[in-house]
Amino acid sequence: VRSRRTRRLRAFEEQLPEAIDLLARAIRAGHPLAAGLKMVGEESPAPVGGEFRRVFEEQRFGLPPEDALLGLTERVGLMDVRILVTAILIQREVGGNLAEVLGKIAYTIRARFAIRRQLRVYTAQGRFSGYVLAVLPIAVGSMIFLLNPDYIATLFREPVGQVMLVTALILQLLGFLWIRRIVDIEI
Repeated sequence: VRSRRTRRLRAFEEQLPEAIDLLARAIRAGHPLAAGLKMVGEESPAPVGGEFRRVFEEQRFGLPPEDALLGLTERVGLMDVRILVTAILIQREVGGNLAEVLGKIAYTIRARFAIRRQLRVYTAQGRFSGYVLAVLPIAVGSMIFLLNPDYIATLFREPVGQVMLVTALILQLLGFLWIRRIVDIEI
């Protein structure tokens, strides 16, 4: 369930700038916000289209626009969506050029994606090192077992060897998680 949720959120994140651009174009063309939300809901692929369609439907059935937009932030839970909804709500209270604000939000989201991709390139060596360091002891132990089974069998027979194996597995796991945490940079 967690992996499906992550895939859905990534797809939503990737489609969000295009949806925001479509909403900004609709507003520039003179459509009200609700009509722009309907257009995004109809013309955008899932999952973005479905969420914007739901916001439009909730408004159409009587939910205040603010509550429908805040419901979107609760369902999706992405920082970019919170920024979008906050900008729309502020514009509804204060006024201003919503199309221009939406265009800048879309540009900012795209810039964040570019930075995130660049970070993945920069951290690829660290990730690869973590995978190699996690697999290397298992591979070397397997090769030694194939060449001289009696030598490795001592680890499984003797109590001290069993403690060493358990300790090695725990330390391997901790090292792998530590490297992964070092390489995982939040944006």
